[in-house]
Amino acid sequence: MNKWLGSGRLTDNPVLKYDSDRAVFATFTIMCVRDGKIPDGGQAVDFIDCKCTGHNAEFAKNFLRKDKKVEIVGRLESGHYTEPGGRKIYTKTVRVYEINFAETKAEEEARRQTRENEQVPPPAPENSSFMDIPEGDGEFPFR
Repeated sequence: MNKWLGSGRLTDNPVLKYDSDRAVFATFTIMCVRDGKIPDGGQAVDFIDCKCTGHNAEFAKNFLRKDKKVEIVGRLESGHYTEPGGRKIYTKTVRVYEINFAETKAEEEARRQTRENEQVPPPAPENSSFMDIPEGDGEFPFR
């Protein structure tokens, strides 16, 4: 049995592509957080390449965006190719059967607002502790 289940956030918007038969498919990557911590205290993550066709490709194109949290069900497929230099590259891709949203619109909006608020530095208080720098030749090693 080959069934992969995972949840994570999209690292970028899905990309629509067409194969040689002109059938449409969508590709995207999700970032999945691993269980446990890594030695430096951070959180380990995996980047999972996903590919879907048909209805799921249209769904991905219309509703998935960067940083959207999703749950994926699919089959893990492995492959390989050889670079022009002769090095063999191995790939792992989840062929998606099912895509579900993993957060509500309200949760997504609250998370986005929190990130925007963190990125905007607070204004300096009126009675700030910055000192005035005197004009003219002073003790500064630069001009």
